[in-house]
Amino acid sequence: FRSCWKHIGKMGMTPEQIKALIESKKKEIAMMKSGMVTPTPGGVRTPAPFGIRTPLPHGVRTPAPPGIRTPIHHGMRTPLPPGVRTPLPHGIKTPLPPGVRTPLPPGARTPLPFGIQTPMPGQVNLLHQRVQAQLEGLRQRAVSETGRKARNLIMDDSGRMVDSEGNVIVMERRAPELSVNMKAKRQQDISKLIQEPNKEAEEEENPFFDERIAPKKKKARKAFNFVEPGHYQEQANRDRAKQKLERLQSEIASASQKTGLSAVTKIALIAPKKEELEVTSVPDVEWWDKVILNGGSYDMLEKNPTFDEITNLVQHPITIDPPGSERTVAMPVYLTKKERKKMRRQRRKAIIEEKTEKIRLGLIEPPAPKVKISNLMRVLGTEAVADPTKIEAIAKAQMDLRQQQHKEHNEAQKLTKAEKSAKKAKKLQETTNTGVFVVVFRVGSLRDEAIKFKVNMNAQQYNLSGCAMMTNDTNVVVVEGGTRGIRRYKALMMRRIKWNKAKENEDSGDEEEARKEAVDNYCDLVWEGIVEKRNFRDFAMKLARTEQHAREFFDKRNVAHYWDLALTTTALRNDQVRV
Repeated sequence: FRSCWKHIGKMGMTPEQIKALIESKKKEIAMMKSGMVTPTPGGVRTPAPFGIRTPLPHGVRTPAPPGIRTPIHHGMRTPLPPGVRTPLPHGIKTPLPPGVRTPLPPGARTPLPFGIQTPMPGQVNLLHQRVQAQLEGLRQRAVSETGRKARNLIMDDSGRMVDSEGNVIVMERRAPELSVNMKAKRQQDISKLIQEPNKEAEEEENPFFDERIAPKKKKARKAFNFVEPGHYQEQANRDRAKQKLERLQSEIASASQKTGLSAVTKIALIAPKKEELEVTSVPDVEWWDKVILNGGSYDMLEKNPTFDEITNLVQHPITIDPPGSERTVAMPVYLTKKERKKMRRQRRKAIIEEKTEKIRLGLIEPPAPKVKISNLMRVLGTEAVADPTKIEAIAKAQMDLRQQQHKEHNEAQKLTKAEKSAKKAKKLQETTNTGVFVVVFRVGSLRDEAIKFKVNMNAQQYNLSGCAMMTNDTNVVVVEGGTRGIRRYKALMMRRIKWNKAKENEDSGDEEEARKEAVDNYCDLVWEGIVEKRNFRDFAMKLARTEQHAREFFDKRNVAHYWDLALTTTALRNDQVRV
């Protein structure tokens, strides 16, 4: 029993458990006495087979070693002795049943929340009296409302509500309003009640007020400006009517310019009225002098007045650009020699890469090896060692074949005679969309066939049109075309042709021929400029018997002024030579 008491003292068992434990020990002792169980030392039990536990009496549990507690199933609690409670963690209070409060020690009070003070006895009485007064007022109000009699509601003939005395009952109708509108209405009422102070009087009384500094005006709050229906339609109709009026005015102005009425209308604005002309008396100032005299009289002329409207300046007309100058001309882009080489190298590289790709894909057969005498052994190898004479002959044959193919390719690329002439004509062909350049020459004599051939053939080669008009006294050459052809033809007429070549042959044997060739020949530039279109179809050599016939030829092509200008300069030259 000593071991049992030790376990009992450590475990803290209840009396019922102790009694049960004592009974179980008595039964063990009785069984030991009867010889059924082998006695063991104190506190030692017979080991049972694996998985088999020793049966214990009902309500008895196996004591655990010191410091170890018996594991309990989930949801079960360890039974405690009567009057003993399980200790709670720090900061957690034991929950109480509803309506039960924790008893406080004598003289202690329950603490109130922060900011709330315990009412004093005098304050409690005052608060109680106020509550009683409010309740009494409510009770009297209820009695007065119950004693009031409702007015009798009667409808008159017009359908209005009247009481028994015949007074019309006006029912106030409250429309639902937004809080913003209610706030604005309240502010308006307040502003009406408050009278605005007299600012002008305050400013006059204030000694520090400065009139030069304008007070800042408060900007009015922007409100919605709704457009009335049909506003934009009326505006569109006004715009259409205005455009129609402007169109009519422009048509009338153009028609008046064509018919000459514009100048008449301007004169009519300045001219005096019919009533003024009917007056027999002479006016003090004529109507055409009023602008200069600025409304004064002729007496101002005696004082030597200065007229600002009349000056010694000459009004020059505005220069007009030549026809077609507004068109934009695309300037060609020329590459340098280095850039041309680079583009050729890139183009050839792309061709070689494309050919290599086709060979790799099997679209074309690879070319045969290029055999030469210099690379014979490197290309053929053992074949060249076996029969060098044969291999050398094959290499020479391939070299001759390549040379022949090169020559044939060059011959095929050459242009024919017709293609060469077409290419040359295309290079000389120029566009005259931006304007046609015209040059007029005056020549002393065109009797020399060589000079005549040069004048005619060069004009045709440079794609120029015009004519060379020859008479007994005057020879005029007119050419028109592009800038490049005109520039070269001008160099031909002014520098390349030797017009006074006859002077070099003065020492020849035939005196008559020398006298004929000794004529002082010349070529002068009369005029050059730009016109809108060509007036001649092609270049031709013309011979006129008289100057009148020559002028008629130019007049048919609307360029008679070319002949007149050349004839005038010829007469001036002859006068200078005579002098």
